[in-house]
Amino acid sequence: MKLSQKLAKLLLAIIAFSAPSLAGDAYQTYCASCHGAAGAGNLSLGAPNLTLLSSAYLTRQLRGFREGWRDTTDPYTQAMSAAVAALDAGVVAEAVLAIEKLPDSREISPAKPAARNTDRGADLYTAYCGACHGTNAGGNDALGAPSLLGLDASYLVRQYRHFSEGRRGFHADDRYGKQMIRLSRLLKEPSLIDDVSAYVAQLSQ
Repeated sequence: MKLSQKLAKLLLAIIAFSAPSLAGDAYQTYCASCHGAAGAGNLSLGAPNLTLLSSAYLTRQLRGFREGWRDTTDPYTQAMSAAVAALDAGVVAEAVLAIEKLPDSREISPAKPAARNTDRGADLYTAYCGACHGTNAGGNDALGAPSLLGLDASYLVRQYRHFSEGRRGFHADDRYGKQMIRLSRLLKEPSLIDDVSAYVAQLSQ
């Protein structure tokens, strides 16, 4: 077992032992230390805002972390995979239900993003992303496309590149990931990915 996996499991054990009882709220016990008590995320930990993601999407992604749908060479992915692996299915389901009850938040990290061409990003989003993720990036569960609102640009860039590099969407059971991995190859130039991500982050403001 890798050291980071051991540390993640140790952290979970400490949190479970020390966290106050919150009416059996698995989210507060196991997730809030990274994603925040309100679920709005933590940029410094690479932990995204969860409050605008649907229960269907969250359930699918947590299953994916448990079953190896993502390449764990990325340290954020490795830590999340190890953390979820230590939880049983009942706890994971309880955490998703708790997230569903959190107030929606479009809070984005106050860190100032680098200047990007958001006009070009808007055109690219309309051309390549809007059909699935929606005109205003609110997502579409019927297409397996999550909401992109409330997610900071650096997180969006990282995930897009994971798809384009084949680090997400490669697993046989990741149906919607396979769809995204094909579409992600439409934008090959890093600056274009940055522009689209900056535009989407701007929609949350």
